[in-house]
Amino acid sequence: MNRIELIERLSELAEPSYRSFQQKLQVSEGQVYGVRAKALQNLAKQIASTHGTLALKKLLSYDSLSYEETIILYKLFGQITLTEEERLSYLPNMLPYNHSWATNDCLASEMKWIRKNREFYYPYFSTLLNHKAPYDKRLGIVTLMLYYLESTTIEEVLKRLSHVESGHYYVMMALAWAFATAYCKDKEKTLPYMQPGRLAETVRRKTIQKCIESRLVSDEDKALLKVLRKKP
Repeated sequence: MNRIELIERLSELAEPSYRSFQQKLQVSEGQVYGVRAKALQNLAKQIASTHGTLALKKLLSYDSLSYEETIILYKLFGQITLTEEERLSYLPNMLPYNHSWATNDCLASEMKWIRKNREFYYPYFSTLLNHKAPYDKRLGIVTLMLYYLESTTIEEVLKRLSHVESGHYYVMMALAWAFATAYCKDKEKTLPYMQPGRLAETVRRKTIQKCIESRLVSDEDKALLKVLRKKP
């Protein structure tokens, strides 16, 4: 399937009302066709089975992609069989297409193969936390949240995340998401970061809010967190 055929297929699957909905959610700064997630998943699966790595390389040859093409690219990256070294070599090439919270979180969630070799990929995603580009930072944060909040790595990850500096809304929200997730996994290791001064105040308060809204947090802990939230 060449690009013209892909765009024709996306146009056929597009729903104008869904496109308007996605634009309100700011899923992309570029072209949005309005194709639902299930249809994109099926299309990516079809492309992966018929064109494999060739399709991946072809999409990476373009300077810019539509939102749906980017989602397909990231899904292909998650599905196609590659060596660990090949995946690591492809990762920097994925970053230029990551322009929104939606593309970012799709890429992070598709890389499930990280679980099989966390130690190998950890240095790369840790390095992203120091990048200037906000969505590079968010990719590092969300990936560490999804795959590294384990008993053996959670302390190191929380320490690294606490040093991330950014005033970008979607970076701060990713940090709050990560710390709230960590709290649900290991309250004792995460609670110290809820104290004033450990995180940017916006991140701290948003983290506490997310914990309070979570069904995984007990009423007793929510009461404690509400007290912490009031601390100057």
